Amino acid sequence: MKTKKPLEVGFSREGVAKQAAQKRGEQRTEEVRSKVKATMAVIAQEIATNDGVYPHRNGALSAAEVARRAGVHPTSFYTDKLRDLGEEVRTWLDELKREKVVGSVRVRKTLVARIEDWKKLYEGLLQSHRDTELELQEVQYQLSEARNSIKDLEQQKARLEVLAGEAAGKKVIPLRPKNG
Repeated sequence: MKTKKPLEVGFSREGVAKQAAQKRGEQRTEEVRSKVKATMAVIAQEIATNDGVYPHRNGALSAAEVARRAGVHPTSFYTDKLRDLGEEVRTWLDELKREKVVGSVRVRKTLVARIEDWKKLYEGLLQSHRDTELELQEVQYQLSEARNSIKDLEQQKARLEVLAGEAAGKKVIPLRPKNG
């Protein structure tokens, strides 16, 4: 990696201007570093909240996407001052690609799998609903049968009460004498 040799300190206008420019350049470099690091943190959080899938650009995540989101030009990662940052971003992307779903083809496959999971869940809930409806119909039928049985027993009881009332005036003789 090329490094610029430090400017010689001088009191000429040219020397002071160069030092000021160098300081501004270092500040810009640090701003770019902090923007890229913050963007990487935001992207990692988005992936975590989206079940391990990068939610933008059909899941395609690259160093250029990180640069775009950070507001810097993608070629900035190839400059002398930011080459190590570019390498850090590429290493981070490689780790993400191993652990998470990154890339449009993998996202599509994952999306298909997620759709299948939801479809299975829906079909399971639908079958459960059908089973519950059948159980409800069966219980309603049993309830109506029980109510009909109760009605029949009440009618039978009323007839027996009428017969018992008619027989009350007659003398009832026990079949077996009481031993006492």
